[in-house]
Amino acid sequence: MECDRLYQLLSANWQEDQQASLDVADHIRTCPNCQRGLTRLAGDLITEDMLSCEECRSHLPDYYEATHPAYPLVHLPDREVARVVFHLGHCASCREEYQELALLWRLEEREGIE
Repeated sequence: MECDRLYQLLSANWQEDQQASLDVADHIRTCPNCQRGLTRLAGDLITEDMLSCEECRSHLPDYYEATHPAYPLVHLPDREVARVVFHLGHCASCREEYQELALLWRLEEREGIE
């Protein structure tokens, strides 16, 4: 799945511009598709990913919480939110792990409500 708005935001100099990182993070928090970490990025956008898979995976629980504004239990800086979504956008392994974890977390949330 692709999100044109996310692609536009990540095409800007978000890694060095604080406002651009904020715009990316704000979009992720409000876009249902991007919030789920399901967006895949085009190859021409992927130039240099400064986040390793290990670093990305360590951020996944905080990323999940930070991208659900209805109940944000954790604050993840906007730059880190942008870095994680950028990595998930092209790393199939991390994206798959995030999808599995997000499913488990959603089930856990449902059980907590019932």
